[in-house]
Amino acid sequence: MYIYMTRHGETLWNLQGRTQGANDIPLTNRGIRQAEELAERLERESISQIYSSGLERAYKTAYIIGEKLGIKPKTRDELKEVNFGVWEGLSIKEIEENFPGQLKEYRANFDYDLENGENLSSLQTRIRHFADTLQNDMTQGEKRILLVAHAYPIRMLIMELMGLSKELLWKFQLSNGGISVIRTEPSIESSAEGWKSDTACLLCLNDTTHLYKHNLLQNCTE
Repeated sequence: MYIYMTRHGETLWNLQGRTQGANDIPLTNRGIRQAEELAERLERESISQIYSSGLERAYKTAYIIGEKLGIKPKTRDELKEVNFGVWEGLSIKEIEENFPGQLKEYRANFDYDLENGENLSSLQTRIRHFADTLQNDMTQGEKRILLVAHAYPIRMLIMELMGLSKELLWKFQLSNGGISVIRTEPSIESSAEGWKSDTACLLCLNDTTHLYKHNLLQNCTE
């Protein structure tokens, strides 16, 4: 099975470098155009199913792609962005100034609880649950599915499917409208420690070539 993953199109808070999390921020005009270019790029990939976060910025991206591909996206709560609690609406600099040391602790300790927010262990649990549901489809060989979500859930899913160390969670960029693809086989297994697979292969990470044509690429912010 081929698992295509894309981060939603650009929002105003992406442009401003603000932490979005559970806030339902809509796409900018550029974000809509990014979704349209994504749709055109994916039209030749034989996608058979689209799963999306229910947050507006992700679902709107998925809907635009789905209209082009003739597929109605299905929403999954597991794919929602992390709830960053009191950090939401703040830039990384503002988080450091207002909550000194918390960002470092959050990234070092998956069980660190944010005020009014969600820890990374919670994200990991729901992403593992979603990955378990994918296992039922893995016997279908060449099936290709698309996931439209957010930076943290996509990073975590890549880590889980590839069996990578959690310390690598912030070591790669996911741009708005970028595409990542994993190919996996039915022999994949899961355990309490996470997914382990010798057959999972990361075919591409954050492919943004489809966005260059109309100058739609923006720098990544969390």
